Amino acid sequence: KLMKLQKIYKDKDVDIVLIQDKCVAIIGYGNQGRAQALNLRDSGVDVRIGLREESARRHEAGVDGLICLSIKEAVRNCDIISVLIPDQVMGDVYKVEIDPYLKGGQTLLFSHGYNIHYRVIQPPEFINVVMAAPSGAGTELRKRYTDGSGIPGLFAVHQDCSCDSEKIVLAYCKAIGLTRMGVFESTFK
Repeated sequence: KLMKLQKIYKDKDVDIVLIQDKCVAIIGYGNQGRAQALNLRDSGVDVRIGLREESARRHEAGVDGLICLSIKEAVRNCDIISVLIPDQVMGDVYKVEIDPYLKGGQTLLFSHGYNIHYRVIQPPEFINVVMAAPSGAGTELRKRYTDGSGIPGLFAVHQDCSCDSEKIVLAYCKAIGLTRMGVFESTFK
């Protein structure tokens, strides 16, 4: 039986404008959060950082020139919410500080599928749920972005209420530098 080759999406295949007119909230400012936020910003995307009030990362984000909000303010005021906090706390943070503030048409983005696949997080039907997963650490993602190259990655669409979530997640992949090397479609599993 012949296997069908999967399309590898590169920069030329993706329109970054789809994300440049949106505001992206990065929830968390650790290894992936910082790298993705800085790459998005450097790609012309409006970025906000959502952190708990007591987070020690607020100072670092400010030094990097990014605007910090509470998590719920970031969710209320942004079009795309990229949840980049550790799996072990993600479910609780989602229930208290993200889910109650989601509104129709927003996109919830993850960088891996654990919490969706295992139904720790069960988003409402009125939002997009997508994944943009770099195949490497945030430090490497940032380093390769700044040197003009990139790292490969995966993308997935779990829920598509807007009928353009694949284009949105691909634009996000381009803005963080993944389509420089190439991304291909996967699943949250």
